[in-house]
Amino acid sequence: MSYTPKQQEDLAHDCILAHSELRDLMLECLRQADATDVAASKEHLRYGAARRLGVMARAMQQIFSLFPPDTERPLPMESLHDVQINLHAFVINVFGVFENFAWAFVHRHNLLPTIGRPVNVSMFKEATRRHLPVAVEDYLSSDAIARWHSEYLKNYRDALAHRIPLYIPPKAMTKEEGELFSALEAEKWGLAGRADWDRINVISAEQDAIGSPCFTFLHSFEDGGASRVVLLHPQIISDSKTVIDFGHRFLASWHQRR
Repeated sequence: MSYTPKQQEDLAHDCILAHSELRDLMLECLRQADATDVAASKEHLRYGAARRLGVMARAMQQIFSLFPPDTERPLPMESLHDVQINLHAFVINVFGVFENFAWAFVHRHNLLPTIGRPVNVSMFKEATRRHLPVAVEDYLSSDAIARWHSEYLKNYRDALAHRIPLYIPPKAMTKEEGELFSALEAEKWGLAGRADWDRINVISAEQDAIGSPCFTFLHSFEDGGASRVVLLHPQIISDSKTVIDFGHRFLASWHQRR
């Protein structure tokens, strides 16, 4: 699918705004790091969360620059690989910034002996969450955030880190375009044994002209249905807004604990 002109305009505007707000949150992390005398908390805010937010802001900017929402033709594979590199960096750091906030909180309140094991330190695990300020816990337990984490963030981060990396299809094709592309592919492979490179190059050029950009990503085709097609640009904006919203809520009250 393609975005409408209004959607293209809105996405470009939202990217600029989210980039600025991610940088603002990064600076707030640095201010909070300077204000605490707990060395481990300081490290997780300064070199963990703030660093991740900077990478997220740049990765989002690069995705929108390399593959803007108004792109009309499929990207060359090398350019598409560059988009995927930035998508991978973005997603892994969205997941990681929540972990840095959790560690900063646990160290500030010396909760590790109570929580028990480092594996229990997470904004999305009960062992940590039962100590969080009510406003932060209420936000994390809301239906929207719970679904976002369980159905999307954890699923796609786990696939990226442990199974099948996130993938942007090189192009979208109608049924008729797909059939034509497959027929040309079969002809091309039939010519390979005869080394008819002139005709092979013509077929490749014809294939390149088929289809439209694919503005989606996914991971596995065989992972028990766990992977669903996700719209690239809106998801990047949505993830950024979620991190921004949560980050400010957390930093406003992380000095408190239940």
